[in-house]
Amino acid sequence: MFTSGRTGPAPNMGGRPARRVSTQRRSNLRIAVLEVDEAQAGLVTVACRGAGHDCEHFRSGRALLQASPASSFDAIVMGSDDTSLSPHEVVMWLRRSIGHTLPLALVGGLDNDTAVAACYDAGADIYLRRPFAPAELVARLAATARRVAPPSYDPCDLEHGAFRFATGERRVWVNGHGVMLAPKEYDLSVLLFRHIGNLVLRETMIDQIWRREVDPNSRTVDSHLSRIRTKLALWPHNGVRLSAIYGLGSRLDPA
Repeated sequence: MFTSGRTGPAPNMGGRPARRVSTQRRSNLRIAVLEVDEAQAGLVTVACRGAGHDCEHFRSGRALLQASPASSFDAIVMGSDDTSLSPHEVVMWLRRSIGHTLPLALVGGLDNDTAVAACYDAGADIYLRRPFAPAELVARLAATARRVAPPSYDPCDLEHGAFRFATGERRVWVNGHGVMLAPKEYDLSVLLFRHIGNLVLRETMIDQIWRREVDPNSRTVDSHLSRIRTKLALWPHNGVRLSAIYGLGSRLDPA
């Protein structure tokens, strides 16, 4: 059993005005509810449908992936499943399968803060402990979905190929899909893209992102680099390659 996505401010680089585009947003979301317990699934479904959203219930992650492509949903709510995996293991499995663009909410009974933090670290966007407030779940899902929805205008001031950043709004899109990043992950990504093709020293990352002393033996910087490589898909098929330069830092190069 386990508990519980679509897929700092800086000066304007190009100085060009935002472009208006004809993008229409739907106010209602299509939500996949992953829950083996029928009563718990009903509670989530009633709350979401009561707010005008469409829901589809699945008893397992595999059933969800087999029944419909992830791109057909706007968000996923996870409760308990028919596997013996831990919550963060299931989140990791789902993120590997569907990517990091769909908002992913977990509803469960974990009372260990470390275990909850592991779920967030694995890719969860929201964690609510049972008993939860249905209105809060719906509101947080809608707020998270808004952050990754295509904007009705073009606010981007940092672009490279498939990657577009609106640094004033702290949002990023990869191939047109919004991606959720933690604050330091976002700042580190912007730093790398602003210096694409150049080495960014580890000391520069620490000074500009953490702005404090970091233990030389700490894996903090490496962990953040690993997460943004995965979340933003910084691979050659997307036109970039992120490499570590031993003892110096990292560089993001066109591929």
